[in-house]
Amino acid sequence: MFAFAHHISASSPQPFPSASGLDTSLVTPGSGGAITFTFLAIALVILIFSMNRHIKKVNFEEKPQD
Repeated sequence: MFAFAHHISASSPQPFPSASGLDTSLVTPGSGGAITFTFLAIALVILIFSMNRHIKKVNFEEKPQD
């Protein structure tokens, strides 16, 4: 397996060739990335509130030590 990976990497002049004519400073996540980030942030807040409610319901009685 490692010989196969070495053969592929040795035959390529660059491990990750860049696309020609693409200015990488202009690449942005766009509206799809913003919507996804917002959705994940809202989901995180909902999960935190839910976790707090479930933790408050836990009734833990400690056994006395002898």
